[in-house]
Amino acid sequence: MSLFHIALQEGFSGDAVLIRLNGQEVFRKSNVRTRLQIGYADSFETNVEEGPATVEVSLPSRPLSELMEVQVSGALYVGVSVTPEGRISYRVSHEPFGYL
Repeated sequence: MSLFHIALQEGFSGDAVLIRLNGQEVFRKSNVRTRLQIGYADSFETNVEEGPATVEVSLPSRPLSELMEVQVSGALYVGVSVTPEGRISYRVSHEPFGYL
């Protein structure tokens, strides 16, 4: 099993957020807001089997949804943002994200 960390970063403004990992709900929260000074809204961690994984992020209040395939090998950090154009974007790293 590997650490799987999801950070909700830029563009959240009081949104309800639902995240599924490999079809299973792993995160649900309402009123998620980005702290503009640091570009961070919320985060959570879980463990997942190494190999391919599917991440689905939904913002039902907008409505927005995005599906992403990632390859898990060791700790994986996924940053999720909402772009100014109203899309969900992802950033994948094997290192933790830094917030000041």
